[in-house]
Amino acid sequence: MKNRATTTGAWGRLVRFGFQQLYTRLAWAYDAIAAGVSFGEWQAWGRCAIPFLRGRRILELAHGPGHLHLALRAQGLAVTSIDLSAQMGDLARRRIEAFLRRQPEQAARGLRLARADARRLPFRDAAFESVVSTFPTDFIFTPAALSEARRVLASGGVLVIVPAAAFHGNGAPERVIDGLYRVTGQRRGEAMPVAPRFAEAGFSFRAERVDTRRAQVTVWVCQAV
Repeated sequence: MKNRATTTGAWGRLVRFGFQQLYTRLAWAYDAIAAGVSFGEWQAWGRCAIPFLRGRRILELAHGPGHLHLALRAQGLAVTSIDLSAQMGDLARRRIEAFLRRQPEQAARGLRLARADARRLPFRDAAFESVVSTFPTDFIFTPAALSEARRVLASGGVLVIVPAAAFHGNGAPERVIDGLYRVTGQRRGEAMPVAPRFAEAGFSFRAERVDTRRAQVTVWVCQAV
């Protein structure tokens, strides 16, 4: 039993290490792997956050390859996105630059990307009406990140988080992928009392569920109080 636990622990650490590399040295493979583990729905899962946003001034935390940023800009919203990964910043910048070449009327708004830490946001108080983050890593649970999100939100603004999705089916592929999510920590929010953490940071909390073709997506809607 001890050997099995040791093996499981070592395997889990290896998988988590590889997962972390997707944000840095393996960022070029992020889109392909994300599409694979979601059966092609990764971007649709992220867009589940959009109906819960308020206002036009949006801050996105951990923008990744930039898909949600573009979806928000396409709706005419004034979105600013940050990520700590330089590699993700490069991917998002190239994607947004291509978008601006196709949509020159958006060029005046610029890239609106920044390399920054969600725990030390370089923005003034009450600068945004919504803050959004889709499938964030553990930084989103830190008191510093929640405090900063609350600080930059205007009165009545919302922090919207998409922490996880669960497949409708329970076949072998779905079980394998769900197991990977648990190893990498993507299920952590489902196994911990999150509402008190948000309350301590000055948010009310409610969990919504949005169905896509393949999955049920969890959306946390946290209003600044």
